[in-house]
Amino acid sequence: MKGSIRMQKAPILRKRLSKIEAHQGKLVIGILGTHKGAGVTHMGILLANYLSEWLGRKTAFVECYPQKDIQYIQYYVYGRIEGKEDKEYFSVHRVTYHKSVKEQEVAEIVGNDYDCVVLDLGTDFIKGKNEFLRCDRRIVVSSLTIWKKQELEKFIMNTCHIKYSDQWTYVIPFVQSKDIKRAAKELHREIYKIPYEPDPFALSTDTIQLFQKLI
Repeated sequence: MKGSIRMQKAPILRKRLSKIEAHQGKLVIGILGTHKGAGVTHMGILLANYLSEWLGRKTAFVECYPQKDIQYIQYYVYGRIEGKEDKEYFSVHRVTYHKSVKEQEVAEIVGNDYDCVVLDLGTDFIKGKNEFLRCDRRIVVSSLTIWKKQELEKFIMNTCHIKYSDQWTYVIPFVQSKDIKRAAKELHREIYKIPYEPDPFALSTDTIQLFQKLI
């Protein structure tokens, strides 16, 4: 059956939901990438599963603008079922995924009865700026590889004039802790390492601990 492994493999810490204090009020989190391929969608899925399975909150993942990545997740989990793939949303592990949402539709979804909303704003800061700045938490995904670090530096330089931009959270996948510390010192920003997670639907202890710091 399509996606049977992921559908059956629940996040490892679900049984400890009752021990976590729920966030008071609706929480909207915006995620942006400094360049294509930074890992915004992967980060968003990890976070959505944390909010749903670990905190026990009714959570929506919103793929803003026509990106199509979430459509492939639906294909993987459910297969190509006539009629089902035409729906604007689907659910996996109690997270509702909204596909390719148009700009004017975002506010309506955010206004629904979700406890938490994760906005995947892609990598176009100009296009996603207004939604990003309205969020309660703002996360930027980037890279410290030699050929991509300049994208992070350029992003910070182009947004440093925005009030409170120095308080945004930066996360980096596939990097050593010593490099994170060096970059945080050089760039004067909070930067965190994203643990390696090949399956974003089954969170490791390291990822849980990261999100406990961020959220």
